[in-house]
Amino acid sequence: MESYILSKSTYIRGLQCHKSLYLNRHRPYLRDKLSEEQLAKFARGHQVGKIAQQLFPGGIEVPRPGKVAAQKTADLITEGCPIIYEACFIHNEVIVALDILVKDDLGWKAYEVKSSGQLSETYFRDARLQRYVIEGSGLSLQSFHLIHRDLEKDLDENIPLSDLFLFTELEPANDELMSGIENDLQLMKEVLLQPKSPSVVPGSQCMKPYPCDFRTVCWKYLTEGDRDNLLNLNL
Repeated sequence: MESYILSKSTYIRGLQCHKSLYLNRHRPYLRDKLSEEQLAKFARGHQVGKIAQQLFPGGIEVPRPGKVAAQKTADLITEGCPIIYEACFIHNEVIVALDILVKDDLGWKAYEVKSSGQLSETYFRDARLQRYVIEGSGLSLQSFHLIHRDLEKDLDENIPLSDLFLFTELEPANDELMSGIENDLQLMKEVLLQPKSPSVVPGSQCMKPYPCDFRTVCWKYLTEGDRDNLLNLNL
């Protein structure tokens, strides 16, 4: 099974800031402590993902992402398992775990679940990378959908499960998109091979699309006013 050095989360991190990507890989102990709000967000995302699995009941869940999980996914596909949760794939030294993989009469369909009520461009970039890795590993997808919450409906409401979620189909893959992903990945791999972290001036990338968890390191010499200005970017 192929080795890997990047994942979909580190890919998104690398798109945001190469220094953050480098520190995450080589200096993870410098990372800021997660806030209670962030921990709650992760827990909520996990909960929503588990609920969404019930949209396609009866599947088999693959264990924690890694080489073993990728091999297990490949075995389940070969055996004809029609529904796989957390299906794991590796291609071009990138590992991804897809929330739900389903096979019907038309072929294989991918579903990635988001707990938010809106889909940001970051979610689409995440999904495009997953499609790139899945199809690059040899599995042709008939379609790829993002599933997200309909915030007008409460998870505890006694309504059909399908009414709790909205489905958005990803645009078909094209050569330009795939080439762009490959270029991004190559650049990130080169960054990770550098002897020290790249020099990046603090700016909007510290807060968007997500607040970086290495701000304590990068903002060490900023004035309080400069820090406040950067924090206000996330308001």
